[in-house]
Amino acid sequence: FFKPATVKMLGNLKVLTIAILLKVIMKRSFSVTQWEALVLLILGITVNQLACSTHPTPEDDRVISWLGYCYTLMSVTIPSAASVYNEQALKSNYETSVHLQNFFTYFYGMVFNLIGLCTLAISNGGHGLSLLSGHNSVTMMLVVNNAAQGILSSFFFKFADTILKKYSSTVATILTGLMSSLLFGHELTVNFFIGVSIVFISMHLFFSHKDPNKAVKASPMSRTDSEITTTMLLERDLPAPHREVRYDLPR
Repeated sequence: FFKPATVKMLGNLKVLTIAILLKVIMKRSFSVTQWEALVLLILGITVNQLACSTHPTPEDDRVISWLGYCYTLMSVTIPSAASVYNEQALKSNYETSVHLQNFFTYFYGMVFNLIGLCTLAISNGGHGLSLLSGHNSVTMMLVVNNAAQGILSSFFFKFADTILKKYSSTVATILTGLMSSLLFGHELTVNFFIGVSIVFISMHLFFSHKDPNKAVKASPMSRTDSEITTTMLLERDLPAPHREVRYDLPR
């Protein structure tokens, strides 16, 4: 329904969708400057993905059906909702080890994938059940890399937030462009450098802005790691630390 570049640019709307879901579901508060920073992030990624040529093509005159817009809406909202749900699930049981939470999360995923694999094997007459069929050393490295990314994402969700994960993914994309230029000789366009500049300005605005006039009591799942840890220590059944004061009376 869309050209690949258009799909990527529409996919950038996940940033705003995640921010809206965080505000609605987890009661996260964002300042006006932070909303502007998120819009700048979308613009920076979009500028980076725009083609330098402005000549129209016959594909530009195609009429997009309503089904294409529905698929686009689903591709934006479903991954965003999944990210926010994962953050909420990990932070709602903050005292539970993140490694134990990872085990149950990926265990359920493994069960669903195993059911799908068995169903596919039964439909093919018992063939296609081999887990390592078609793999080599390169594909196994990709599997290990994706597994490490999944574990790292859990740390982002529990000890940081989904917005920081989105920014880190954007920086990773920028580093990928730089490395592909060095290793494979891919050309870096003007759009790339303009987009990178906008992304870093957005990152600076989002994480450095503090509103001194805003003092709102945050919900438990909208707080950072240090804030939650401090609250947990204060809620312990331990006597409050005090300092003994001694007065030496003159004799």
